[in-house]
Amino acid sequence: MKKIVSILLFTATIALPLTMSAATTVKTAPFKYAVWLPFWQSKSGATDISLNLDSLNEVSPFSYEIKNNAIKDDLNINNGSWDPWFSAVRDLNIKIIPTLAWFDTGGIYQTLSVASTRRAQEDAIAKLVMDQNFDGIDIDYESMSSATRPYFSLFIQGLAQRLHPKKKLLTCTVVPRMPLSSLYNNPPATITYAENYSVLNTYCDEVRLMAYDQGPIDIQLNATKGNGTFYAPVADPTWVKKVIQQATPYISPKKIMLGIPTYGYEWEVSWEPSTSTDTNGAVVTPLNIAGQPLGVTTYRRVRSFTYLDAMSRNDNLSTTITRNNAGEQSFMFVSSTFINSVPILTTRVPSTTQPAALVPMGGGNTDGTKGLTLFYVSFPDATSAAAEIALAKSFGLRGAVFFKADGMLDPMTWQVMK
Repeated sequence: MKKIVSILLFTATIALPLTMSAATTVKTAPFKYAVWLPFWQSKSGATDISLNLDSLNEVSPFSYEIKNNAIKDDLNINNGSWDPWFSAVRDLNIKIIPTLAWFDTGGIYQTLSVASTRRAQEDAIAKLVMDQNFDGIDIDYESMSSATRPYFSLFIQGLAQRLHPKKKLLTCTVVPRMPLSSLYNNPPATITYAENYSVLNTYCDEVRLMAYDQGPIDIQLNATKGNGTFYAPVADPTWVKKVIQQATPYISPKKIMLGIPTYGYEWEVSWEPSTSTDTNGAVVTPLNIAGQPLGVTTYRRVRSFTYLDAMSRNDNLSTTITRNNAGEQSFMFVSSTFINSVPILTTRVPSTTQPAALVPMGGGNTDGTKGLTLFYVSFPDATSAAAEIALAKSFGLRGAVFFKADGMLDPMTWQVMK
């Protein structure tokens, strides 16, 4: 029989219920499930994970990062407060593989390109894994330049040589790749990536594909799915399939964990007609075959939304949630508030048909001068997660890993991890 126990994590009394029993173990399924526990929502995330441990094979605290070429413990694991929680997770045969993140392009290159500093970092990471009795480590180095490619490969090889004799796992988290024709109107013949997929296949026990943060990046899907409507998903399965297909020729599907998002984004959206100059020098607006003006839809990413935040926002606005053509939940609203700030990301998407929702607003102005701004929110839920899990299974992948388990995801998502 399962029972709930409470673990005191911090000096303030925080009860984290854990499903555990001496006679209970998690069955190892052919398809594995993992989650990232973010340090910025550690308490609510740990509680949520504790209540759903029977769905998981791996837990990755998003806990460590490189700062000033040293390992920083953002989750404060070293103070011992997490020991009872980790112990209970281990009792259920769930692997604990914390993530070590680094996002400094120059810093990564400078450290890994010098043999002495690269090897020192390999030693420090291996020592961390052994000292904390983790099952392994998840390397999440992002924003790397192509010049880092040979040195990152040596780094991964060196880590594997240190961890594998100790029966520790090496997990590698990588940014998604797309066909070049999905990125460029005139694609280059080749492109050099910082991660050598073949090297990762050789030395990593698990490779996690971050198949999310799509937005309006895929020009082909923008043209087919975003023409005349809003299209800025976190992860459209059609796009995710492309990401998987870019990896499987080089990485064994049995090593690939598909990254699935549990958060969404709010976008400021506007549309403006295109203009050109005719042979007489006059400025004209090109028209589509229906006689409507061609134009450009501009997406300005404003902020991220958790599932529960998005649902609350929708309730406050009394708008209608619909499932969009990317399989995610979405809603839109207009506001007289203009966000006068630098957007996280701005993308201009050519449109042969003006999005209908923008027509009543005279183009959905976002210059703050004409009164109304249109906002669009697209976010995943359990249904979209189930579609991505089915896709991963169809490719014979190792499993799925969710970013992130923060206590704010669609609660039904845990039920699709079966």
